[in-house]
Amino acid sequence: MAAMRHRIDFISLRWRVIRRGPNDERVFGLIAGLIAAAGVIAVAALTRAGDLDPGWLAVAISVFGVTWLLGPVLLPGVAPILDPQWFRTLPRPPVRIAREMSASEAMSVGTVITTSALLSFIVVAAPHGPGVIAVALLAVGAQVLLLVWLGRCASALVARLLRSAWGVRTAIFQMSAVLALSFAGWVPLFAVVLPNLGDGDVTMHTPPTEAVVPESLVTTLLTLPTGWGLVAVNAAMSGAAPAAIAAPLVGTLSCALLLRRAWIELTARTLRQPPRTARSGISVRERRRVRVAWPESATGAVVAREVKTWFRDPHRRLGLGHAWLTPVLMVVLVAPSGWAWSLPFIGVVAAAIAAMAAVNTYALDGTALWQILTTPGALRADIIGRQVTWMLLFGLPAIVGTIALSIASRSQFGPLAVGMTLAATGAGCATAPLLSALIPAIGADARNRVASSDNAGNPAGAQWTIFTAVAIAATIPLIPAGLTLTAPSSAAHLAFGAIVGSLTLLLALPLTRAHVERRGPALLAAMAAGDPTRHSAGQRRAPQFDAGAILRSKDSDRI
Repeated sequence: MAAMRHRIDFISLRWRVIRRGPNDERVFGLIAGLIAAAGVIAVAALTRAGDLDPGWLAVAISVFGVTWLLGPVLLPGVAPILDPQWFRTLPRPPVRIAREMSASEAMSVGTVITTSALLSFIVVAAPHGPGVIAVALLAVGAQVLLLVWLGRCASALVARLLRSAWGVRTAIFQMSAVLALSFAGWVPLFAVVLPNLGDGDVTMHTPPTEAVVPESLVTTLLTLPTGWGLVAVNAAMSGAAPAAIAAPLVGTLSCALLLRRAWIELTARTLRQPPRTARSGISVRERRRVRVAWPESATGAVVAREVKTWFRDPHRRLGLGHAWLTPVLMVVLVAPSGWAWSLPFIGVVAAAIAAMAAVNTYALDGTALWQILTTPGALRADIIGRQVTWMLLFGLPAIVGTIALSIASRSQFGPLAVGMTLAATGAGCATAPLLSALIPAIGADARNRVASSDNAGNPAGAQWTIFTAVAIAATIPLIPAGLTLTAPSSAAHLAFGAIVGSLTLLLALPLTRAHVERRGPALLAAMAAGDPTRHSAGQRRAPQFDAGAILRSKDSDRI
């Protein structure tokens, strides 16, 4: 009875955290995820009607399984809803605490989205009677359990992996590969369907057999545990023996239980670890010291500090690796295809990814913001220094890379791509500090983060906001001459790109400065408390800030 009561307590605690905590990111994820789940259900409906090859349903279901596996890699350092370290002092064995916590782990937005997508099993089973529908319901439950514990184990493993330098490098490559596939993985396929698009020919070359998923791929997907639920439904629909129907269901449930057991052991190991014993994944040696030569001025000091921070802060270094490696992998994907003319446009995507990597720098710096707020004239130099550093590390490489790819590919769209990249880099450089102050993702303070696995907040909302802003800015150079790429319009594309980038930089500086001056105290108070809702209170709570209190605090020398 005591164990059951403790499980209920964890469930109740998790629900209160979800209900009363900041939910903007969860609402955004829920809406986007339900749209994707609706797409899977639509695939199931088309499959049932015979308008689509059944193999596409296996592909769609497997994609949801992959998201549970790769999700922790895409958002490293995001704190769990219930952190096991909070409960290490409970007077119970660690394994028992982990087992009690496991009862609440299924309560998440991802579980709702995945359950909605797996209702596609019922859609395809509906015409075959109540017996098959019952099998589909069992398959949905077993598959959800499997994916939930797959994701939880992946999160626990990634958290341990990111505590080492080797693990950080692995995570950088994995996430960069996922981003490259997301942004450019479709190019080789479309290069086959529309081989002459670069010349303005929109004739589609799509043989009927191309709409069929290769049988070998379907077999592979259904062999994996993430496809066993669909195997059980297919067996029931085909009238197979009860053993053939039960085997994949039992296998799915067994894998889920094994993964749950693995998560309990990993969590128990975390509970046994004394607090604050994590090793830093950062090593700074004399021969590897980052040296920055810049004029002796306030802005120069900020640039020198920012460059060093990008190479030393574990979360910034992770973003730096993604921003540099992802465009390279995209080039590898696009260059062998028939769309080599599209290579220069990778610069636009590189600028967007770099902006996403730099969208949370104020929150990552943490309570060190007090130095900027209490030093006269420091704020303007700080903003300009952050922009100059971004341009040095990301903007200039994107522009130079776009020009080089334009020359190497001899693309007729080179001037347009350069113009779009100029606009995108200007927008990214200007809006990254602004959104960093407007939409901070507050986690542990910088002095308490020694590894990429430490909580640094979830900046996904701000990342997608800046991605949209950069994409809109990049489309403005398309306006001249109505997309007619003659010689005069090429110059117009370049001019429009330069003008858009310059205007964005000029307008964003006073906006960022005014916002940080007005809301900086509230932002600092929110970071000191580790509570993003205090920043959202805004002007009402700003007067409560006392810089002297922070300066007089015991830890002021460590801020």
